[in-house]
Amino acid sequence: MRHQWTAAPMHRTQTRTQSGLPGSRLVQLLSSLDSKAARASHGDFAERLGRLFDLSDAIALDGATRHTPKGPFSASDAMPQLLQDDLLKTRRALLDYLGRSFTGEKAASIIAMPPLRDDAEADKRPSFGAYDRFYQAHQRQMIAGLSNLRLRCRRLLAGHSAPLAHLAELDAVFESGLASYARQGFAALPGFLEQRYRLLWQQRDPFHTPADWLSPQGWLTQFRRELKMLLLAELDARQEPVLGLLAAAREATESSPADAHDTNEVSTTP
Repeated sequence: MRHQWTAAPMHRTQTRTQSGLPGSRLVQLLSSLDSKAARASHGDFAERLGRLFDLSDAIALDGATRHTPKGPFSASDAMPQLLQDDLLKTRRALLDYLGRSFTGEKAASIIAMPPLRDDAEADKRPSFGAYDRFYQAHQRQMIAGLSNLRLRCRRLLAGHSAPLAHLAELDAVFESGLASYARQGFAALPGFLEQRYRLLWQQRDPFHTPADWLSPQGWLTQFRRELKMLLLAELDARQEPVLGLLAAAREATESSPADAHDTNEVSTTP
């Protein structure tokens, strides 16, 4: 289910940008399509994270850190499986919508891939606007599906044990505090795609007709392929918080003693 993306060992003589390149699928894809998309990583993660929180967020985080959940709790070994099943169901639905969009299926619930106009001219680049709207529509679909999933996960964790309820409280604060930062970051992706769109148009075979653009080697086929890869990588990035909650749930249930069920406090000591 979860893809593991690992960076190759870095040599000491590499540049700062190279050594600071994160290993996420989304960042690797962006940097593979445009080396300028890679940016140097801040050396102090805690300092960088702190800058993203304003005063009200910091107060909320302090309150969540000090909060002691009271219960009642009902621990269940099946809870991680419930979380995973919900995640898989949500992901499959989003992938299904995405796949049907790219096959050109026309249905009320499907975001249609922009068609190539019949009157397209060989020497005139088609407008990017339709692709911009297409991408943003899929982004909104991801936000709706994964935000609701994350909320359901927190509710399950909050009812399991005091430590997981505390984690759920912290996750809610982080989701709220980092919402603006995440929104700005993901909102930049359609702009990146537009740059790729323009570049692929410039690099196209000038002797190709509009009928050739969607051939296996056509520039528009290549762009649509990159668009799909970017949406898939964004989906992976957006689901990371839920995967973190799932990992915490698994660790808690695997390390809890068998006789700790249906109590107000569940030990998480291995």
